[in-house]
Amino acid sequence: MGYGTSHESSYGYCLECGDIIEYGHGRPDRKFCSAGCKNRWHNRQRARSWKAYQHKVLKVLEDNHDILERLRRIGISSIDRISLGQLGFDFNYVTSYHKIGQRSVYSVFDITYEATPSRILHITSRWCGPEEGTGEGEGVSSKKRAKQPSSAVSADL
Repeated sequence: MGYGTSHESSYGYCLECGDIIEYGHGRPDRKFCSAGCKNRWHNRQRARSWKAYQHKVLKVLEDNHDILERLRRIGISSIDRISLGQLGFDFNYVTSYHKIGQRSVYSVFDITYEATPSRILHITSRWCGPEEGTGEGEGVSSKKRAKQPSSAVSADL
């Protein structure tokens, strides 16, 4: 068997369309029948990985929102960063950030908060339900809520 004769009668199938690839000419290890099939296959692979990345980011944002929402509902508007991190909050994922004077204001969807190097302050919702500040009409105004120490957070959640 010399060079060029071992692949003359062999064939494979295109990864994109499934058509037969004859190996009479070109590379003997081709995986696609045409450049168009090759491009479509690679674009679909990238789209799948992009969708997976989008789902991961949305999941982290939803988790962050749920943590802040639970804190807000039980009346906690300030918490230290360590405690918030222990609850599973990921500080790398927010939906917006604004620098207002010396204040850093972050949002996770409708919930906003201010951040200092050691604490998260003023956890509030921009969208409120039937009762202002509560989100579900619990009947407790934000002025009447008692602030709880951060050590009590994990027991209440």
